Amino acid sequence: MSNSKTKGNIFVRIAKYLIPWKGDKPGEVIRKIIFLSAAIVLVVTLSIILTDTLQRARTNSRDEDLAQKFHNDVANVSVADKTFHMNNSVPDRNNESEGENSNPKVQRPVLDQFKPLLEQNPETIGWLTIQGTSESYPWIDYVVMQTDDNDKYLNQNFDGQKSKSGALFVDYHDKITPEGEPANIVVYGHNMASGEYFGRLPYYFNYGFSQEDKNDISFYQTHPTIQFSTLYKSSTYKIFGAMMLNTEEEAGEVFEYYQKHNFSGQSDFNEYVAEILDRSTFYNPDVDVKYGDNLLTLSTCMFGYGDTDLRFVVFARETRDGESPEVDVSRAYANPNPKFYDLYYKQYNYTWEGRKWDKSLLVGYEGE
Repeated sequence: MSNSKTKGNIFVRIAKYLIPWKGDKPGEVIRKIIFLSAAIVLVVTLSIILTDTLQRARTNSRDEDLAQKFHNDVANVSVADKTFHMNNSVPDRNNESEGENSNPKVQRPVLDQFKPLLEQNPETIGWLTIQGTSESYPWIDYVVMQTDDNDKYLNQNFDGQKSKSGALFVDYHDKITPEGEPANIVVYGHNMASGEYFGRLPYYFNYGFSQEDKNDISFYQTHPTIQFSTLYKSSTYKIFGAMMLNTEEEAGEVFEYYQKHNFSGQSDFNEYVAEILDRSTFYNPDVDVKYGDNLLTLSTCMFGYGDTDLRFVVFARETRDGESPEVDVSRAYANPNPKFYDLYYKQYNYTWEGRKWDKSLLVGYEGE
């Protein structure tokens, strides 16, 4: 009986110490309110961190399961099947005015490795992998989605659940069908601080805060290609540029890279690629670009370079027929004067000196 009474007295004393009580002086009441407020904030914060951690763990586990299944299914596809799918001809999508009607449509079958994924989510459209030359695991390795807008997979994962990391997804303008795809496929993904999804994409930025040497392009040199499979075709893309740019006119000129899906002709294509080369922070003479190449654009958010909305974007072109998918990175070099935006120039006392890259990087380019 005395033990029960003692315990009760202890709880009462703790309550009186922590909770505003009748008879407390004003200063004591304020102290308790501040303490309780801080305790509530701490509990809520820890709950959010715990929830995010558990959600990220579940998401990572699910992504690893999907990757293992996808790559195992790829390994099980016969060499003959792989060759057929990769070499299957499709209409030329570079010329918007001629486009689909000038070429016979080829109804390409869905690759076998995607069929299980489609059964789970019919909005699956592809798979994207960036594999380093010295790592035993991919740096980026995820399923890619596509729907009729660019909002759904910002905050929803493959399983249809709400998720801060969302999913990689293709711009809804870039229709990928059994007949073909556009000349430029734009893929979006979140820049996750924990490194998932496109969180590692800014590692290509040799002008980043963590880069003491702006000439250090070692990340590009160990990750020069992208493997991107749509439902109908598997391809290797060779990276030819990467940039940081703004999306708000208040910060300077806006390069709307995400608006270009097809090209009206060679001059349209060349000027688009020239704008990319102006802004790219590195070049590789082994990876030139020419009209007719299919492009792949990877886009994510960027932070910390002026009070404006930024993007970091990587550009690649598809390996050409008969061309080796290997890339010689020995001659790659940093761009000493990439084009940025007005706010960057003001903040970092920087000036763009104009278009000076080697014209051999863009085959057939005759501009200034």
